[in-house]
Amino acid sequence: MIIGRDFDKLEFNWLGLELLEPNALLSDSIIAVSGVVLGFFVSKQNKTLTSPFFNYWKYVFFLYGVGFFLGGVGHVFHNYFGLFGKYIPLLVGLSMPVLIEHAMISLLPKQEQATFFFLSKAKVIVAAFVLTLIFFLASDENVLPMMLLVPSINSFVGFVFSCGFLGWKFGKTIAPSFYILPVTILVLVPAGFVQIYKVSFHPWFDRNDFGHLLIIVSLFMYYYSVRGYRRFLKNKSISQLKTSA
Repeated sequence: MIIGRDFDKLEFNWLGLELLEPNALLSDSIIAVSGVVLGFFVSKQNKTLTSPFFNYWKYVFFLYGVGFFLGGVGHVFHNYFGLFGKYIPLLVGLSMPVLIEHAMISLLPKQEQATFFFLSKAKVIVAAFVLTLIFFLASDENVLPMMLLVPSINSFVGFVFSCGFLGWKFGKTIAPSFYILPVTILVLVPAGFVQIYKVSFHPWFDRNDFGHLLIIVSLFMYYYSVRGYRRFLKNKSISQLKTSA
């Protein structure tokens, strides 16, 4: 374990290609598979309860799958793609918290939704513009920390609002399963400290892998929160049918 700097990137050769960070490919692939599988679960389980909320969450999981797959490719082929291999996954990653925001906003009263949808879209457009500007003005890879800062701020604002504020609000007013969402923020907090202080535990499990592990945990917590809301709606529907009978 080292603090304040990173281990040297792991190198390996495949088909004559000089590749990097197989550990990142492994952890990114686990997130990608988890996201796609959970996306299919949400899609399959909510055919009878079609609503914007469930549709948004379905795409959240699928987008995690695509985004982190691209991230793993960017890590492994860094010698060939350079910053471009980082830029595309980061750009895709801007949409993940936005879809969560939209899912939660869709449960607000109709008269409140338009304002929050507009603010959410404006936030991601600004973030995408700033990220793109940094990328095209970059002269070397020293700008990578600045590029990483853009989706970090976008995610922080989005998660605090959607999972924190709305998650707590809906836990009190709609279904208890929403209380899981504020906890996901706490789960991800240690990843921030590990990144800031550059705490790497092992060449095969560095600070990025630690963050990826917590993201996997948070993905399953998202899923259980969404599944809990689906069960709440199902039980509510059954109760109403019994009452009307």
